[in-house]
Amino acid sequence: MKLYSRNTAMAMAWMAIPCIAAAQQINQKKVDSLVAVISKQPDNIAAIDEFNTSLGRDTTIRLSHYKTWMKKYPKSAGIYYGIGTLYTHQESPAARPYLLKAVSINPKLSAAYAELAIDAERWGEFDQSAEFQRKAYETSPDSPDYLFSYMYNFETKDPAKYEALLKELRTKFPESDRGAQALYWKALRTVNRDQKLAIYEDMRQHYPIGKSSWGTYGMNDYFDALLADDPGKAAVLAGELAATPGIEASTKEEFIKNKLMAEQLMKVDELLKAGNTEAATTLLKDVKAKRWGVTISIVALAKARVAAAVSPQQGYDTLMKYYLKEPARAMKEPLYSYGRQAGKTNEAIENDIKSRLLNSSKPAIFSFDAYMEPGKKTMQSYKGKVVLLTFWFPGCGPCRGEFPHFEEVLKHFDRNNVNYVGVNIMAEQDEYVIPFVKSSKYTFTPLKDKEANRTNLPVRGAPSNFLIDQEGRIIFSGFMIQTPEAQLMLQDMINLLLDKKA
Repeated sequence: MKLYSRNTAMAMAWMAIPCIAAAQQINQKKVDSLVAVISKQPDNIAAIDEFNTSLGRDTTIRLSHYKTWMKKYPKSAGIYYGIGTLYTHQESPAARPYLLKAVSINPKLSAAYAELAIDAERWGEFDQSAEFQRKAYETSPDSPDYLFSYMYNFETKDPAKYEALLKELRTKFPESDRGAQALYWKALRTVNRDQKLAIYEDMRQHYPIGKSSWGTYGMNDYFDALLADDPGKAAVLAGELAATPGIEASTKEEFIKNKLMAEQLMKVDELLKAGNTEAATTLLKDVKAKRWGVTISIVALAKARVAAAVSPQQGYDTLMKYYLKEPARAMKEPLYSYGRQAGKTNEAIENDIKSRLLNSSKPAIFSFDAYMEPGKKTMQSYKGKVVLLTFWFPGCGPCRGEFPHFEEVLKHFDRNNVNYVGVNIMAEQDEYVIPFVKSSKYTFTPLKDKEANRTNLPVRGAPSNFLIDQEGRIIFSGFMIQTPEAQLMLQDMINLLLDKKA
């Protein structure tokens, strides 16, 4: 069953960045002007950065210029930085020697350290990346971007230092949206509801919508968090935000829709308490959940409550349709509760879930070369085991961001029963793959993609994830795991296939 996560749109936007660059029209006069500037000022970093983005993704012309400039200026840090950055933007393993040469010539070239940090991530060298980020910030202490990147190295391994650096970021750069961005991700990853709401209120006070893009994203999530338990407060919040002076029309419209959703859900509960199930059912037809995120579960639970007022079986059947699409923890206990009220045992409910999933499943058929051992791996190689299969590539930031969540989930399982497989979809990044796996110590088996050998595994970008049962059937797909709640969902999905209690 295909799932959709709240982070899908963000990840796809991230993925689209190279395509946007490729589609840019080339302004030849501007290119000629930049070539003239760099030919006279080889350490003009601003001109080099602009030059590197001026010709789309085709590197031929730029590499030709850089070869000429390297001969003319063999001791120019800027030229080596330029060609190294050109390669990092192409996500090419060729970047590192040029960037190291640049910082050897100019040890204070912070932009080169930042690029080296990105490249080190693709090699799986996370400690080295942190060191490069430290040098970038120390050599450019007035950059909120470099402090923001450096700070995240300590989010899990040294929370106290992370909090100190976050405080420094917000104090030193109060006008930077990096502070709002940091709070957004902090709230998203916070499990405790009261702490999460406190972070959102902090964002509201210090990074108001209309002035902060990340503040606007955060307020949408603040609304969602309130809606789950207190639609009245959610409606008040959305109304106040919609009335914010000077915000864009699209933002205002979004919060007006949020307010309407909250008010409709409040009215549904009022009608239900009054015993007017028919009117509640009619009203719910007009309630539109967002395309992704927790509002899908919230609306599903409301529909199930109304259906259960007719009979527990109807509540069960209503919620089951949503649970099969996205088995979020918020829906699990209510689903089992309705099932038990309808006379089913927990075992019968689990069997029902599996039966319905199997009815919509398809066989997974693939054949990929392995990186770290001879021969091919096919679905037969993993028969009898649950398989977590992800299509990724080393330059994919969302992929690298997801790996720690997968690892955390898999700690709960005997790896003799669950296989974890990662298929690199970018052959030009092959050189990164084995060092990445060895340095990162991630536990997936790396395989080489060949599109024709995917057979019936649709890959529309990276990451693309599948959960396959012991008989080689695709049971879940289209999910992303980047929050604690999503980790619990994946844990439940695997437990279901292993016939284990969550």
